[in-house]
Amino acid sequence: MQVQQELASVKEQLAQLDKEQGQPTINILALRQKLPATRAVEKIILDLAEIEEVTGTRILSLTVQGEDGTVTPSDVSNDLNMLEQAEAEVNGDQENKETTTPIASVSKDSLPTNLKLVTFILEVGALDFNSLESFLQEVEQLERVMKTDKIEFKLPGEQAQLEKDADLTLKATVQVTTFYYEEQQ
Repeated sequence: MQVQQELASVKEQLAQLDKEQGQPTINILALRQKLPATRAVEKIILDLAEIEEVTGTRILSLTVQGEDGTVTPSDVSNDLNMLEQAEAEVNGDQENKETTTPIASVSKDSLPTNLKLVTFILEVGALDFNSLESFLQEVEQLERVMKTDKIEFKLPGEQAQLEKDADLTLKATVQVTTFYYEEQQ
């Protein structure tokens, strides 16, 4: 009962604010969730971790590229793969990884001046195609505007399928761009 009264009170306050400002507050709040005022990379990483759990996939690596073109490998990829890296070092089969610089498919010149972009490159592993497809669908359904730029699949070959201890994990490299609107002070 008390919760309903508080909800009604908040709705009245929002309606009063709308009258005073001349624009619906709820629309601004919804817009801020789709297009935040900051990069909010942490929120996206948390969303991706949740999607990873729900779909039964595994994010093998995550790279973030900011507006200025700087590439920063995320701490999340280090945390996710720490055990695997330690095992590789113990077994002596540490491999050199080639780093690719993400290139957003949206030209910075075509964007409004305050609209900035952040590009993510995710390497995702899944046991089957349906899990991988679910992962991609969940990313597209995030509340924040996300644009899938590129998807590259890596499937195990026939020879690998015949081997007893072969890694049959499907892998996909997904490049996603999101945006934020940086207001001037």
